Amino acid sequence: MRTLLGTPDRTERTRPGWGPKRTPVQNQVSSNDATIVRLFCVWVFLLCFQYQPVPMLQWNLGITMTPDRLAVGLLLLAYATRTADTRARPGSGTMAAVMLEPLMLLFALVGTVSWLVSGADAGNDKFRWLTTLFSLSFLPTVSYFVARRLQYTRAMLKEILLFLAALGVYLSFTSVCEHYEATSLVFPKYILDPTVGIQFGRSRGPFLDTIGNGGMLLVSFLVFTCLSSSLTGFKRALTILLTLFVVPAIYFTETRMIWLGLAAVTAILLSLRTTMRRTAVIVGCATLIGFLSGIGGKFSPYENTLFARRQHTVDNRIDNYEITWAMFKKNPVFGIGYGRFRSEWSNYFDEETALTTWNDGNHSTIMGILAELGIIGCTTFVAILACSVMVCITAYRHLREDRWEFERRFVVVGLCAVISFFLLGLTNDLRSVAIVNVSAFWFVGIVSSLHSGYLASMSARRWIGTQRVVAPKGAQRGSVFSI
Repeated sequence: MRTLLGTPDRTERTRPGWGPKRTPVQNQVSSNDATIVRLFCVWVFLLCFQYQPVPMLQWNLGITMTPDRLAVGLLLLAYATRTADTRARPGSGTMAAVMLEPLMLLFALVGTVSWLVSGADAGNDKFRWLTTLFSLSFLPTVSYFVARRLQYTRAMLKEILLFLAALGVYLSFTSVCEHYEATSLVFPKYILDPTVGIQFGRSRGPFLDTIGNGGMLLVSFLVFTCLSSSLTGFKRALTILLTLFVVPAIYFTETRMIWLGLAAVTAILLSLRTTMRRTAVIVGCATLIGFLSGIGGKFSPYENTLFARRQHTVDNRIDNYEITWAMFKKNPVFGIGYGRFRSEWSNYFDEETALTTWNDGNHSTIMGILAELGIIGCTTFVAILACSVMVCITAYRHLREDRWEFERRFVVVGLCAVISFFLLGLTNDLRSVAIVNVSAFWFVGIVSSLHSGYLASMSARRWIGTQRVVAPKGAQRGSVFSI
């Protein structure tokens, strides 16, 4: 069946009684999966926007409902009503893929228990810290859980990539227009309001945050690189130009770790043996030319780069690490409690050794987890990252046949997305950037799904190769069945 081999999903035309045909149940599963994929795309699109500046899109139903929360609810409903068929269950996968789900559930459980015990939201009008817990643990878990159980088809993968490419065009265009103050071309208009969000003056996009904007621009860069390697002629030239267009949009975020993320994923693309290497070479050369020409004032050999500026933010991160480490040393097993950093930091702040007059929240996902959830939460989180990387690396090593080249490129996209998630989490708190977390683990889930399809096709091949052909009764000597 060609779907398992990664070719476009379509029903085989065969003579009556000959070869496999798609059953009604399979058609239903495929239709339901297509609906789930489209709902995921809608969910990701809605996660791009902030709804506090638009009160009409916030509905108080006991809990605050927003369009993105409604979308994830519809996605879960679509999954719940999915046809109960053996093909709807996760296929055979690697140990890392199997272990990832219980690890993610354990991390969510540890965080929830810690939040309940610490009472971080006690007395608050809104469940601020519970919301961040959902962004960091529950929503990524849902993404991986659902994606891993989809019946993989190449058509499904292309639909996801084309959606992310369109999203990348929007985000890149908005970032450039925001930088050059082309106000009439910026949508939504709250992006131009300095009183909402943070980091005004940099390209922060509809997220009102350079980390969310930069993180999704990195995803867009990977998607365009993947698509450009699959096309030829004018379409290939267009996608390469769009890939290059994302680079200045990333530059305009003026965020060190986003720049380092771009350098890291480009290095990975150059080191792995896929056709994506060609596009990475073009981007690398273009970036080098821009650096040497001095076009970018903050990325030039002729004046101080961004890495030599804003030293106070570096000092801020160092103080942040020292505070979280002091919290961990005094509470090594269970931490100080989820959501307690902001109210407890002053008890661990040493003014004599501090580099800044600290008065801020946490700026490191991993160190924040270590401080608030202790060794139990941090070990589980690191194990999740390790398993995610192993899922991608194992799939990359197995998908060596030419007909799986497209899927192999997507595996590289998934690997780079996880690496970007890790790098951004070193100096930023990703608890408030749900879209980056959701996208990374959705990719890992899709990689697991397509790898399961590959393993199933290989198993079917081996099974067919071991079957004996039985000679029909009455076969004469000298026929094709004779020995």
